Amino acid sequence: MKNNKLLTYQGIPLAVILLPFLGFAIFGSDRFMKGEAGIIENLTVLFLVASIGYCISSLSLARRRLALTQTLKAWLVLLILGAAYFALEEISYGQHLFGWGTSDTWKELNDQNETNLHNINAIFDQVPRALLTLGILIGGVILPVYRHFKKIELLESNRFYWQWPTMDCVTIGLLVLLVRPFFSAFDFDFINIGEVKEVLFALFILLYCVSIQTRLKQRRNPAETS
Repeated sequence: MKNNKLLTYQGIPLAVILLPFLGFAIFGSDRFMKGEAGIIENLTVLFLVASIGYCISSLSLARRRLALTQTLKAWLVLLILGAAYFALEEISYGQHLFGWGTSDTWKELNDQNETNLHNINAIFDQVPRALLTLGILIGGVILPVYRHFKKIELLESNRFYWQWPTMDCVTIGLLVLLVRPFFSAFDFDFINIGEVKEVLFALFILLYCVSIQTRLKQRRNPAETS
């Protein structure tokens, strides 16, 4: 069980970081890694779809374990909506899959001629990115590390018990925060830093959703203990 946890929360994030290097070593170019049809972009969408699946499963599991408070239900629904928005924006609501054109009116609004919102205004792109980054910094890294070293146990009696990320998410959280300054310090032409950061965002969401479900599975139904 411990080995599976190590592989999930530490091994997968490190593998994703090394993927562009591995791809370049195998193919000798970045053509299979970068771009809308590249492996990195497709992994981003895959992680987000998996996140939605975990949240839907967690809603059902929480009901069975009698842990589904209105706060937890609202949070899981919010995660589903956020992951769905992220995924749909990544595939431009199907344009990258089905190859439809962009209308002239939309081209005037969208600076990359795509049928999505995040290339129209910062409120659909930079603002969500900044909020997610801040949430990862505070909730995903600083607070778990603080609780760990202060030996503060996160108890279910805490109002936001299900919402707070645990130490499980620290590795991926640090990678999200450090990927841009690290790769910017080196001249890796075969790496698109923006795409790598997006896939790490998506992986953080996925691993966070996995950690919520894991805690739900570990919670015993009060009826079983009575």
